[in-house]
Amino acid sequence: MAAKALEHLPEAITGTQRLVAGVTYVVTTDVRVRDGAKLIVEDGVTILIRNGLVPASPIGHAALIFEQGSALDAQRISIRACNARLRPVKTADNGGVWFFGGYRSAEKDGLAVAVARPHAASSFEAAVIAAYYLGHGDPVAPSDDPMLDDRDGFSLMGVGPQEWRVAEVRSFHSGDDGLDLTNSQIRLERLRVVAPAEDGINLSSSRLEVARSLFVDVAMTETADRDIFDFEVDDGPSSVEIAQHCHVDISGVFGDQLHLISPDMPVATEAEDVPYRFKGFLRQSPALVYSLNED
Repeated sequence: MAAKALEHLPEAITGTQRLVAGVTYVVTTDVRVRDGAKLIVEDGVTILIRNGLVPASPIGHAALIFEQGSALDAQRISIRACNARLRPVKTADNGGVWFFGGYRSAEKDGLAVAVARPHAASSFEAAVIAAYYLGHGDPVAPSDDPMLDDRDGFSLMGVGPQEWRVAEVRSFHSGDDGLDLTNSQIRLERLRVVAPAEDGINLSSSRLEVARSLFVDVAMTETADRDIFDFEVDDGPSSVEIAQHCHVDISGVFGDQLHLISPDMPVATEAEDVPYRFKGFLRQSPALVYSLNED
């Protein structure tokens, strides 16, 4: 059998670029889809992000970043970690995948987006984006260098509802949080987060709606402060709204300083390290998980 074709993505993607089925694309540094550029991804394409330190990258690792004003047009796309030999691995030590919008200003982990121009809106459209072993954890040795801070697997900053038309996100074994929204508001048909190193869903002054299926598995380990939901409210409240008739399957520690409104789901305890589990359909009404206070 012939080896699968590999192609490196350039540091700056401008204009319109198509990723074709049958080719595996590799990110080995800080790859940016620039303002005004459009990445068209054919069904079933895989993108690999190389693990390890990358001194030339602003965040110290290889990452795929869709800048404010960029566009993604995809069907099913997989983004996976790989080693120096460009082979997929089951270790998260990279910068992850980022989406910047024009909805609100936002800042996280040394990267920032500012709302400054009327035409700055982004456009992200896909049937499924599946992320495997993206992001990285804290360094073994303490450091004040922000480039060595942990990185979430799947990050959105300043993305609004008119910019996001991705039906399903899957995040498996992220190096930090599975899905992180900062000053964003989006809707998903389906969300699946499996075994993140830290929290399952991290929202910072953001709103997430899930319509048909929510699966979050944050099985308890020796890691402390690792929750299903972790909400920050620096620039306003955070919430997850789960639609009526949605199938919910969540397990782990619920999270502190959170409020749950749902006749279907059991009340969550404020105590730390107490497991929470719910599996079933929301038959009576939507559910709302929200926070107005710092955790």
